Amino acid sequence: MPRVLIVDDHAFIRRGVQTILHPFPEWEFCGEADNGRDAIRMADELKPEIIIMDVSMPGLNGIEATRAIRKTQPAVKIVLLTLHESADLVRNAFRAGARGYLLKTDAEQELVRALTAVIGDGTYISPKIDSEIARSVINEVSCHH
Repeated sequence: MPRVLIVDDHAFIRRGVQTILHPFPEWEFCGEADNGRDAIRMADELKPEIIIMDVSMPGLNGIEATRAIRKTQPAVKIVLLTLHESADLVRNAFRAGARGYLLKTDAEQELVRALTAVIGDGTYISPKIDSEIARSVINEVSCHH
C-alpha cells in the first residue's frame, strides 16, 4: 500500500488532498508538512512511496525540495501540485526529479490518476498543459533515465 506524504503551505489544500484520497483505501496517508524543509526531514523519517508537493512555498520551494529529497531517496515518486501552467516550470519540475505535474484546478478529477501513473513507474502531466510541452518534457526525462 503506497504511503503518501502531503506538502503544501495551505492547510485547506492538504485537507483537500486527503479528502480526495479518502475513498481510495489503497493510498495510505502517512504525514503532512507545510514547507520544503519539513518535507525533506519527513521524507527521510517516514520513507513515503509518494509525495504530493506544492511548488510555491515560502522558504524552500517544491522544486528545490524535490531535488534534495531525490538525492537521498531516489526511489520516492514526487508529484508536484501547482496553479501554474508554465512550460519552464514543468521542465524544471521534471529535471529536479518529479514524476508528476498536477494542476490544482485538475486535482479533484486527476489526483488518483496521477498517483496511479507515477507509482507504476510512469509519468503524469496535467491534461491542461500544452501537449507539445508535455511531450518534449517526457522525452527529455526518458532520455536521462
